[in-house]
Amino acid sequence: MCGRYTLRCSDEDALIRGLPFDAFSDIRIEFRPRYNIGPGQRSPIIYLVDGEPVLADAQWGITRTRGGIVVNARSESARTSKAFEEAFRMGRCVVPADGFYEWRREEDVNQPYLFESEDGALFLIAALREEGRYAILTRDASEEVRPIHDRMPVLLTKTDVVKWLEDGSIGDGLPLTRRPVSSRVNRIENDDASCVEAPEQGSFDFE
Repeated sequence: MCGRYTLRCSDEDALIRGLPFDAFSDIRIEFRPRYNIGPGQRSPIIYLVDGEPVLADAQWGITRTRGGIVVNARSESARTSKAFEEAFRMGRCVVPADGFYEWRREEDVNQPYLFESEDGALFLIAALREEGRYAILTRDASEEVRPIHDRMPVLLTKTDVVKWLEDGSIGDGLPLTRRPVSSRVNRIENDDASCVEAPEQGSFDFE
């Protein structure tokens, strides 16, 4: 699954410069660097309108008919799932991010890890949108993520982004790095640069 991610651009202009295409927004997004974006919170997404990428603000978590929200959708079944079939057909979008977190428990420590692209650049996550909300698509974990968690978000290369938005193809993903970070990220109200710093005490390496 994917339950937290980062988007540490300084402002909306910096975000747009980091995208692999030009995107426009009719309404200026209230933007600040984010170090711990969680379900229920708002963050930028990008989707196509008449073939042109549009930058918008949306809330993470699609409302369930029986209450609550769903924040992740399995890429293997989303196309045919009753819950996501319409969003997959009409609401494909991408979520800009520059890192995501996963946790691994070892003894009494629930250690968070931050995964980033090898060059540290912005990347885009495949997602589905519905009525101003979105759910992140997940897939089986890559070799780098697997020691920590068995699922991960669907990350898109520049070529994959176009294919995903146009026809729903997802490609093979991106090479990643991982590093242990502060347990401050465990609390969703903590959203500052200290979340991505080294752990307060010894860390684990799960090989």
